[in-house]
Amino acid sequence: MSAAADEPAAAAGRVSVVASIGYCAFLGGPPLIGFLGDHITVLRALLAVAILLAVATLATNALRARPTDGTDRGSATKPGELSAKK
Repeated sequence: MSAAADEPAAAAGRVSVVASIGYCAFLGGPPLIGFLGDHITVLRALLAVAILLAVATLATNALRARPTDGTDRGSATKPGELSAKK
């Protein structure tokens, strides 16, 4: 959610998309797990969720934007501010 709001000009649209995806997952996830549980057992349905979570975690790390200016993304300065380093 905070990454979606990094750029102030596009923050509202990005945050609304992230919130909508989360809300759809909140509403659709339990019925989908129940459907899978009916057809392939609950244990396998929850295992499928765990596998999807692991894939999403790996994809997040692989798709993370690399800094181009040589600084790390965890710096204390906000976008547009000058660094205190001289």
